[in-house]
Amino acid sequence: MSTPDPSIETEFDSNFESYQAPRVHCERLVRPAIDVAAEVMSENVSRGDAYPAEVSSLRRPARDQLVRDARRYTSAYRDVDFAGTSAQKIVMAGHQPTLFHPGVWFKNFALDHVGKTTGALAVNLVVDSDVAGSSSVRVPHLDRQTGALRHDIVAFDRRGGGVPYEQSLIEDRELFDAFDRNVAESVSGIVDAPLIHSLWQHARDAINRCGFAGCALAQGRHSLEADLGLQTLEIPQSVVCRGEAFAAFAMQILRDLPRFHDCYNAAAEFYRAAHGIRSKAHPVPNLGRDGDWYEAPFWVYGNQSPKRCSVWVRLSQGGAVMEISDRDKRHRKIHAAGQPAAADAFLALASPEFKIRSRALITTMYARMVLSDLFLHGIGGGKYDQLGDLICRAFWGTDPSRIMVISATVLLPGHQQYPVAEIDDAIRRHNRQLRELDFQPERYAEQGGLDPDKVAAKHQLLQSIPPQGRRRGWHQQITALNQQLASQLQPLRNHLTAEKVGLQDRRREATIWNSREHSFCIYPLEYLTDAYAEMLNA
Repeated sequence: MSTPDPSIETEFDSNFESYQAPRVHCERLVRPAIDVAAEVMSENVSRGDAYPAEVSSLRRPARDQLVRDARRYTSAYRDVDFAGTSAQKIVMAGHQPTLFHPGVWFKNFALDHVGKTTGALAVNLVVDSDVAGSSSVRVPHLDRQTGALRHDIVAFDRRGGGVPYEQSLIEDRELFDAFDRNVAESVSGIVDAPLIHSLWQHARDAINRCGFAGCALAQGRHSLEADLGLQTLEIPQSVVCRGEAFAAFAMQILRDLPRFHDCYNAAAEFYRAAHGIRSKAHPVPNLGRDGDWYEAPFWVYGNQSPKRCSVWVRLSQGGAVMEISDRDKRHRKIHAAGQPAAADAFLALASPEFKIRSRALITTMYARMVLSDLFLHGIGGGKYDQLGDLICRAFWGTDPSRIMVISATVLLPGHQQYPVAEIDDAIRRHNRQLRELDFQPERYAEQGGLDPDKVAAKHQLLQSIPPQGRRRGWHQQITALNQQLASQLQPLRNHLTAEKVGLQDRRREATIWNSREHSFCIYPLEYLTDAYAEMLNA
């Protein structure tokens, strides 16, 4: 294994890209430009050829297995005839199996686009080892009694998350089956033809096959993508982590875990310092150490105890014996850990109660260095994987392949009726006018009702401002006149105050209308696909 300079910090630089979410409807973020994807892939192939031998030797067997496993997995619910049994070039993306916003779904369309325009096989990684959130979506809802727009919570299960997606079974099938109807009813009057109906037909089929929420959401979405002509394969991370090549990659880290530990933590500290981040938990916490035990960048859990636990490793007898544990109930040993066959021993540890999964940085490190020629990230992944770049540089002595960062903003149909900037301007204008009623009421003399003598008196006072130190009496006279004049404008104040309240209500509604965070499932299907086509062809 190549060993970088012992002074780890010398491997780092602070040329971090800044990625900002698009705010305008139908605005995309694609960096670098999507039409240079082929050139980036070619550069990445050359970069991969220069990887350390222990990494580059995994690329062909890992890719062959990826294609086999992805074809097998995807063929259970949709056609895969478009995908060959092998691939010279592979482009990948990945995300958790959730009902994400349209900007995330745009990445899947971009994945298909890049695959078709470059001749690469497109594979989407379903990150099912992440902890599932709530089993619901937050949707806009129009109150039929008051006409007010607010958020509503629509659930597809009673389970509240807290365990990895691959462990999150649906508990309330009746609630799951009614989800599309409940969503459509909640958004009625805002979106009249949400795509949730088309999506959920596939999701109901999927839940009959697998029973798990993440599986049903991912397969339902991917089946809908097939209806739309997207040609991509999918594979869960849990399947990738059971592969022989992944085991070999993981063992390369675990055999040299003390050094990886130093590289990882030094990179995290450098990243935090470069970004002025005070929290030790962001973007990831440092790996821990307890005597001879080193925390590894992996999770372990099982069916009976599905909560994720950190993996800890202890090396003994000069690295010949490797103990892998959660420091609680799970404890395994690998003998002859320094030998090539140790990867098979690592793979053999897997059981329903001992599931080892890579953490996010290792997941994308493996996808970028071993599985693919180009990886498409969202904004969050693009940011945190800059830390992954630092770790790769320090540990492997090389840069991983370049990524492409992709996101977009698609707002609800009808958002144009709620122009945020115009409403904000109107609120500022009303605030200014209300302040003027208190301190410059004479400006509204044309409104009528102001005592002309008091207006003239204030004008005279303003023409004869005394020097500093002698203004107390003058201020008192000005204040008294302002109060007297302002009281004569109370009807105007009431009118402006009522208008401001209405504007503030409208501003709250505008926030909902102009949010980019709504789930893609509440949008009209053609509305979204037209927006995606426009952005991909821009």
